[in-house]
Amino acid sequence: MNDQRLLFDAGWLRLYERKRWVRGQPIRWVYCSRGATKRAEGGDAVVMVPLVRSEEGVRLLVTKEYRMPLQGEEYGFPAGLVEEGENPESTVARELLEETGYRLKRVLERSPANLVSTAGLTDETFRYYFVEAEARAGQRLEPAEEIEVLLLDLDGIRDLFQRGVRISGRLWPIGRWFLALGRFPDLDDWEMGG
Repeated sequence: MNDQRLLFDAGWLRLYERKRWVRGQPIRWVYCSRGATKRAEGGDAVVMVPLVRSEEGVRLLVTKEYRMPLQGEEYGFPAGLVEEGENPESTVARELLEETGYRLKRVLERSPANLVSTAGLTDETFRYYFVEAEARAGQRLEPAEEIEVLLLDLDGIRDLFQRGVRISGRLWPIGRWFLALGRFPDLDDWEMGG
């Protein structure tokens, strides 16, 4: 027994039930999936870690977004699903501009494409993109999106983490890394893979 059954299809999200044998016992598991087929090369989604140059120095671009399941706001990074026929880099450029109004200047670093989000809940995979971004025009939000853009220095990150607000599990470790370094990486010396 190792079968899967579709329980619900909302288009961009599907709910499945899977049954399999574990140590001689039949196990039933219900989980979410982003699609019927996985995008093996680039993952299902991208998460951008945007760094922006300003007169005061490099800043981390953070989003404050209303999230329906939380019934409140979450501080995190811009992110989005890779659409059919789209490569991950074009998703990065599109989502960054749509959600923040900032243009992708260059990709600084990318993670492997096989990072998992919440393995007990979903089979979604994603890839981090550390990017340099620059100001452009206004946001191009979808009707259901409520996103505010913040440019934070290290004190701003520290303050955000101490305020008791909802922080994305993707933002926290990267923000802590910058705080532990005591600086943002030098954008002029950043080399892919290093």
